[in-house]
Amino acid sequence: MLDRSSDAVTNIRDERPASMGNEPGRAEAPPRLEREFRRARRHSTLVRILRISLPVLAVLILLAAGAKTWLARLIPDDMSLANVTVSDGRIVMEAPRLSGFDSHDQPYWMVADKAYQSVGDGRIDLEGVRANLSLTDGTTVDISATKGQFDPEKQTLSLDDKITVRTSSGMTAEMQHADVNIAKNELTGQGPVEITTQSQTVHAGSLKVAGGGKLLSFGDRVKMTLLPEKTDTPSQPGAGSR
Repeated sequence: MLDRSSDAVTNIRDERPASMGNEPGRAEAPPRLEREFRRARRHSTLVRILRISLPVLAVLILLAAGAKTWLARLIPDDMSLANVTVSDGRIVMEAPRLSGFDSHDQPYWMVADKAYQSVGDGRIDLEGVRANLSLTDGTTVDISATKGQFDPEKQTLSLDDKITVRTSSGMTAEMQHADVNIAKNELTGQGPVEITTQSQTVHAGSLKVAGGGKLLSFGDRVKMTLLPEKTDTPSQPGAGSR
């Protein structure tokens, strides 16, 4: 197990050194080098998933909120509401749900337990936010947050209380707070931030996604732990019975 602690900016290209290829006249890479290469590729996959899934969470909630603002406009065909009431001067929407396909024809859906909008106030409060989306490589991503607030005037979205991202490939990312600047296409997460895969864990105090997902950076006491690979060693019949 290997620990690495530092402030870090992740910008990885998936390039395999020429010495590791199966080119004529070149020796096979040592097993340790091959293992490090596989770890690097898994880390690159983690970065790619985060680059896509974290900004998409913001976009999904923005669509769900902005598609209606919420009762100020007609409900679109792909959006449904279980019930709408007015309580204490606020519009209360039960189980608002949005589903459809993204620009890559991949399906997604987003649902909240409740959404609130005060009369005369454009801000929308969300409770129990959950979303699911599919990536082009077949990976599915589940996203949840306890609560959030969307401000259409400032084009900002704030998420609070245990934001969780889980993928079908085994990656989990958790943070306590996230601010999304829609205009700048940036997401800033505040810690503790924890990302776990089958091969590594990353702990940090902050996370930032910028440039539309092109830059993923961690800050504040970053710690990466590389986990040993699990190897299947079949038991030998009769071993230990001599």
